[in-house]
Amino acid sequence: MKDNIQPIKGMLQKDVEALVHAPLNEVLTPEQRLQSCLLMSDLVAKMVTFVICHVIVDYEERMEDERLSVASAFLQRVTSTHLCNHKLTKEGIVFQFKGQAFDLHEEFKTMSLTRSVYEHLVMFYFLYVHPKSAEERSMVWNYWKINSKKNLLDYSAEGSRLMKEEQEEAQREIEEMRKEIFSTPLGRLCRKKLDEWTAIGKPTQNGCIEFCRNQGQTDVRRVSYNQAWKYLFDKEEMMLLYRHLSMHCHPIHNGLLQYQSQGMDDEGYDGLPLYLSACFLANLCRLFLRLIPSGNKLLKKDFGKQELYVFNALSQLPDTAEPAS
Repeated sequence: MKDNIQPIKGMLQKDVEALVHAPLNEVLTPEQRLQSCLLMSDLVAKMVTFVICHVIVDYEERMEDERLSVASAFLQRVTSTHLCNHKLTKEGIVFQFKGQAFDLHEEFKTMSLTRSVYEHLVMFYFLYVHPKSAEERSMVWNYWKINSKKNLLDYSAEGSRLMKEEQEEAQREIEEMRKEIFSTPLGRLCRKKLDEWTAIGKPTQNGCIEFCRNQGQTDVRRVSYNQAWKYLFDKEEMMLLYRHLSMHCHPIHNGLLQYQSQGMDDEGYDGLPLYLSACFLANLCRLFLRLIPSGNKLLKKDFGKQELYVFNALSQLPDTAEPAS
């Protein structure tokens, strides 16, 4: 693979297949690996932006539906987060000291952005794809909204009158959604857990819920972000990957030691967070397209065979190596 990678649309199939795996190919130079990440990131961003604009223009009336409007917001927010990742990866970080510019080599600089894209993908999947029935979708949706509403509640602070009114309104909405949950057969079967988890006064929980069978009985369980890889990608290394992302987003001892001891020279890993972000964004966009009429045909109208291959390959997350430590 050459340093100056040609446009994807004009590549031979074998070169496209090599490009998809290039960010993980340690035979290539760090510059080649970074350029491959930027090229594929740019393509995914263009394709997803095309979908977003198409929906805004052609499906304005459908956006009045709350669920579809929120789904579109998911895609737009993740795209903007990914674009920040792309810009930061491409331009890097430059310090000014006594009139001189110092490039900061920091291979972990976009980890938090990639982690955010992944968590949005997880929540989107559990809200829109994983539920097996309309009843399950409604239950999961209300559980998610209740947790969101709880963020408006502050049980100790003495805020303004307006803040108190907002809190009272949030409490009323939470109780209405709880009643809606317990009015369903599924809600009554799983009432004990759902009552405890959604009660006002109980802290919010990260992740989502799913309904399952436990010893022949209908049950509900919580699924955290670090468990969700099992549902999205059939790859064991994803468990380590999410821990790696989290370790470099929080003030964790081992993460700070790795940060301090990272090499001063680019060893080819600087583009990997962006590469993963592109994979997660492509996956979310592919799931979003299921929600709109003829969504599976939308990208085929304006993008070529090679571009579609890269998009689909990334959405399935090509085999990854264990994160460097």
